[in-house]
Amino acid sequence: MQGFVFNIDDRVVYPVAARMDMAVSLKHKPPHYAYHQSWVVDYSIGDCGECRTESTDWMPRPVGIAHLYPPGRRYMEKYPPGRSGTCCYIKFRGENANLRRAVNNSGGFARIVDDGRIGELMKRAIRAAQQGNSGYYGCFAEFSRLVELLETLPPAAGPDYLYILSQDAEKGGPPGQRVRAWLERNYRDHVTIRAIAHDLGISESKLSHRYRGECGESVFDTLLRIRIQQSLPLLMRGLPIKVVAAETGFNSEFYYSKIFKRYFGVSPAHYRKTAEAGK
Repeated sequence: MQGFVFNIDDRVVYPVAARMDMAVSLKHKPPHYAYHQSWVVDYSIGDCGECRTESTDWMPRPVGIAHLYPPGRRYMEKYPPGRSGTCCYIKFRGENANLRRAVNNSGGFARIVDDGRIGELMKRAIRAAQQGNSGYYGCFAEFSRLVELLETLPPAAGPDYLYILSQDAEKGGPPGQRVRAWLERNYRDHVTIRAIAHDLGISESKLSHRYRGECGESVFDTLLRIRIQQSLPLLMRGLPIKVVAAETGFNSEFYYSKIFKRYFGVSPAHYRKTAEAGK
């Protein structure tokens, strides 16, 4: 686990070379409480077990999930014995009206399904912070971009603490953007690395290696997230879950429900029921 601290009231940045091996965190007997007098952005680079606040049920922390906790919010984390994972965090002090609105909900925090932007900003900021004083301005720049992104979250989707980021990739951009654009167009189909590589003119081995290096996850991790994101409008239209699964590229209702719960912590049926009750 890697992190650093900012104070946005004084406009001063304190990069802290606070690096903590995830193995140390895993030694905590599950569950354990976390509590901070500052804002916390906690991001899952790998599968990071489960978490909850005092107002929610346990929910998984798969790759690409960001949590924004306000000052004073107590939350719990647990890791299965022997499970390894990687996450990073940023803590910062100061009041922010837009962030406060994002966490003013039934869960008392914001759970964000990332489209890659939060993860990339977090990793860049950490790389800058690891340079010590020489990385001050680079760290501050990435932190500022992160806060700006969090200030403009889209409306909550379903549970009032859940936000889903999405953006269109640019054509002709870096390989990661090109692959994501291809997945956005073809997520309903049977997807293979060979098909992607053929259409984009990239070797299979280079595609997988460069995509993971650029995006921090596998092509199929991204594909699953896109499919889940695209399933939400269909789910909220009241379509049978079996139909929703088939329309978004899942080969079975069971597998769709399994992946859905990994991201949202509840089944598709429970998600829909909760969203409809909140209207």
